[in-house]
Amino acid sequence: MAEETGSSGEDLLVVCTANVCRSPLAMRRFATAFAGSEHLGGVTVSSAGTRTDEGWTMCTVSAGQLSEDPEDQAFAAAHRSRPLTRQAVTEAALVIAMEREQRSAIAQLAPGSQAKVYTLREVDGLLSVLRERGVETPVDLAGLARALHSVRGFAPLPPEPPKRRWFQRTAEPEDPLTILDGHGLDDERHEAAVTTVRATADRVAAAIRQVMGD
Repeated sequence: MAEETGSSGEDLLVVCTANVCRSPLAMRRFATAFAGSEHLGGVTVSSAGTRTDEGWTMCTVSAGQLSEDPEDQAFAAAHRSRPLTRQAVTEAALVIAMEREQRSAIAQLAPGSQAKVYTLREVDGLLSVLRERGVETPVDLAGLARALHSVRGFAPLPPEPPKRRWFQRTAEPEDPLTILDGHGLDDERHEAAVTTVRATADRVAAAIRQVMGD
């Protein structure tokens, strides 16, 4: 489902597995943050899933992270999952996934797209590097994707979660670039996963606005 904010084409594409939990929540948070931006108000934000069918509704736990604003509630009610396609990746200026494996799957689906495909946590770290280096302000999301690619390898990875004993299940994935899929876990960890998505998406959206000179 695409959320139009004034332009044509898919400028920012957010991807997870089923397109019912993590990616629609991040999609909505990005669209909301960009709507009031001088430079990003015309961005189109959309989402898709690497392993999903058409037409699934938004996860209620994820939808619960949205506000009571009628527009947020209308988005949650209207969202339907869609499978990721090569065309969607090709048309996007910037693609943000939730997991490293999804990042790889996207690059395999659309060869040559690696320079514009990142995980959400990866973008979070790379934006910090861009701000520290005072890079030239990108004029659009395609320019931002190129700027992020230029500093790949310079951002410290987020700290790995503490090691647990063999009989304990970890609350976070071992991969520091991944945001956990809460489905199939208990309610507390599912809630924690979507809370992480919202907080990270909000932080990344604010950082993008700053880097874009907004």
